[in-house]
Amino acid sequence: MEDGTYTSYDLLGRGNCCKCDKYLTRYHKFWQCKSNHMTCFNCFADQMYDCDGTECSCCSESLQPVRPQNEGDEHVFIHVDDSNMWIEAKKRAALKLKLKCIEDPRLRLDIGKVTDVVANGRNVAWGTLYGSEPPPIDSVWQKIRERGWKVITTERSAITNREKQVDHQMVADITALVSDRSVTKGKIVIVSGDADMIPAINESIKMKWSTEIWMWEGCISSALKKLADEKPGFVQINTLDSSLEEVTFTNFKFREKDIPKSRSAIIKGIDFAPDEKWQNGLCEKLGWPFQFCMIGPDDLDPTDYVDVILIFGKVKSVDGKGIEHHFDKIFEKLQQEYPWKIVNYPSYRNEYDRSAEICIANKYEALMNIDDQLSVRSDDPSHNDMDDLSGSGEEDDFQLVQRKTRRRRNQQYSAPCVDRSNCKRGLNCKYYHSEDEKKFFRNPDKDKECNFKSNCKYGSSKCRYAHSNKMGYCTKCHKWGHLPTKCQTKNGEN
Repeated sequence: MEDGTYTSYDLLGRGNCCKCDKYLTRYHKFWQCKSNHMTCFNCFADQMYDCDGTECSCCSESLQPVRPQNEGDEHVFIHVDDSNMWIEAKKRAALKLKLKCIEDPRLRLDIGKVTDVVANGRNVAWGTLYGSEPPPIDSVWQKIRERGWKVITTERSAITNREKQVDHQMVADITALVSDRSVTKGKIVIVSGDADMIPAINESIKMKWSTEIWMWEGCISSALKKLADEKPGFVQINTLDSSLEEVTFTNFKFREKDIPKSRSAIIKGIDFAPDEKWQNGLCEKLGWPFQFCMIGPDDLDPTDYVDVILIFGKVKSVDGKGIEHHFDKIFEKLQQEYPWKIVNYPSYRNEYDRSAEICIANKYEALMNIDDQLSVRSDDPSHNDMDDLSGSGEEDDFQLVQRKTRRRRNQQYSAPCVDRSNCKRGLNCKYYHSEDEKKFFRNPDKDKECNFKSNCKYGSSKCRYAHSNKMGYCTKCHKWGHLPTKCQTKNGEN
């Protein structure tokens, strides 16, 4: 929100109930005291029933009702099944580009733009994003959470690798919403085509709420279409196919150490600037998806690179055969397109001293013009933002995330760890930890000062303890730059 205006991606939140922590928007009925403590509809009712009082439970000031601001404009409550939508989007992208593989694994969803499409100019009261862990877009999901969305992640089945409980959670949340008397009625927007949504829709109809279904054409179940035909005033179906390019972007980043020798090629001495248009054109000619980046020796300025590397995804063709089976023909087509300029990575590597580093410049990154709030650093290995095209090795599926150390793979859940830097599991914790916290886990004694300091035989750089206050880590406010004994933050909180 800027200057009092809202976009459909910024939720219209007021705060949380001081008793049950329920998220409250301007479409809720609630009570508020002069100190701005809020009490939700249900907690106020319980309080009146128990003690017949109207005092704030936090400060004992009197409570006054705050009614929903109904400005006459329509508002929506959005529920998105991320994985369901993403998988089908990749298939549609492959069909649109006429690729010879089943799906285009480079494709990523921009949830912010999905919101804009389905909101269609209406206010978004709140949104909930559902998916499985490890999430396909973990660092981006964190940004979504920071902007007011509720993000619900569940584990995948260890046996089938299928999502568990996602649909059930969506049904439960929608049912609870339409049954909440404190909320001003709006429209339920479900971004999913599963028939499992029908119980929630039926409950919505009972409570006189209308529902919109948004999904790719062909992915909407016949049962949902039948329900829409039977209840035209309450259920409406919309397709997203015409908005495919608007709600997606393509991931192009990767790291040199992950280059697969068997499915990569280099165009030497190029006289053009690789961009999205060039990449899509070459994709259509070859029939296979690839990522690209400028490449060269480390003693050359990245802006002077004249070679571009293409890394093809480890995908399967429509006949079920892997890309390796077709790569000889791909290589031949490249040689026809760029005569005398195509070499494979081993040949290219042999042109340099074996001790020299081959570097990749992230100068040319097509389709990265998504919302700045969603952009992530190139060194962030979490999900959808920087999935490595080659995965963690030659045998990995193309959909797997960028190569990670064993410690990073242990962090499966995007929800923040409640213990933060005091977590006993450290780098083995499955919940989210900040980079400062992870750095502390690798240096667990930096919250203590060295007793020897200038006489320390290890020196300040190698000693396991902090040699000054500025070198220390604070386990109270969870930041580097001072020791816990020097922390000036109130109660050690941010």
